[in-house]
Amino acid sequence: MKKYKITKILPILIILFCFKFQVKAQNISFFTDYLNNVLVFDNGNLKQLEHLPVKSYVLGNNAFAYQDNAGNFKVYHNHFLHTLSSFVSSYTVSDNLIAWKMNTQLKVFDNSSSLTLSIAATDCFVGDDIVVWFDDTQKKLKAYYEKEIYELDDALGTGTMNGVFMGENIVAFVDSHGYLGVFYEGEIENLGYYDRIKSLKVGRDIIAFVEEPLNNFQVYYFGDVSDLESFEPKSYKVGDAFVAYVDANDYLKVFYNYKHETISFDKPNFYEVADEVMVFGLQNYFKVWYKGKVFTLDSHIPQDYKMNNNIVVWIDPLGNLKLFDGEKVETISYETIDEFEIHGSCVKYKFGVNSENIYSNGKTYKND
Repeated sequence: MKKYKITKILPILIILFCFKFQVKAQNISFFTDYLNNVLVFDNGNLKQLEHLPVKSYVLGNNAFAYQDNAGNFKVYHNHFLHTLSSFVSSYTVSDNLIAWKMNTQLKVFDNSSSLTLSIAATDCFVGDDIVVWFDDTQKKLKAYYEKEIYELDDALGTGTMNGVFMGENIVAFVDSHGYLGVFYEGEIENLGYYDRIKSLKVGRDIIAFVEEPLNNFQVYYFGDVSDLESFEPKSYKVGDAFVAYVDANDYLKVFYNYKHETISFDKPNFYEVADEVMVFGLQNYFKVWYKGKVFTLDSHIPQDYKMNNNIVVWIDPLGNLKLFDGEKVETISYETIDEFEIHGSCVKYKFGVNSENIYSNGKTYKND
């Protein structure tokens, strides 16, 4: 494995990085009241943003991006409303970044400031901390990270990019020479020929992959590569600095904090990973793994559940809306729920005729 320093590296302050990682979930959501006014919910405070319904919206952990009724592209972030453009072709919202296109122009909104990344971007990929795109004019694969632009690969000879596998703060890509490169914390590393990679998945601080011809299961974890299993797992999924997988013996396992743990010797009914949690079913019990601990959420596997950061929300057999917050289970509504969403650390749910509630920090807020 070779490691290359990129020419332009932004110094990374460990304290700032840790702070950013720990506070990525904010209490931002929104209401539409009975008069069709759009009100943002910001840590228990309501502020009217629009008096007409919005055309589209996407909520991230730290921002609310939307097209207003006239098509203007706006972002509510850090208690302020920013009007970014009079129109938008497309936009993507992650935990910390917003990337949007005006025709072929690619722009990014990062911590209340805007920057044009490219005037001719084709493919674009957005993670929590990284934006990757192919610049069609320069024929280069580029990345935006920590307010700097990096060149990942020069594809002038081929004119096209080969493949990008996006994570939250890490990206794997196939370069113009056929190698699998990894961009992580301002550096590029070479993991060998891509033709030998049978499969791979990318999360936060981690990449799991199966390498031929031995089909051994490996992990790139905080910059180091190590073996997880000698045999290819039957399935695997990655989250924030952990890998969950079903091994060749049908055991459910987790690799986390440089340790391997067998969660169950019985084959799970299912398992799913998002951010910091894994939910799974065992003998009709609905369970969750979070930071090395397993909790039983319900004696029934729900038909409808959602996950974000350390939160799991689901509807139990009685129709009650329940929440797991990383420590405990609580019922947040006994109404018959029509739909629900997780916005950062808030839970927004709809019931009845135009009734919307937001549950945040142990309190319920209504749109009446």
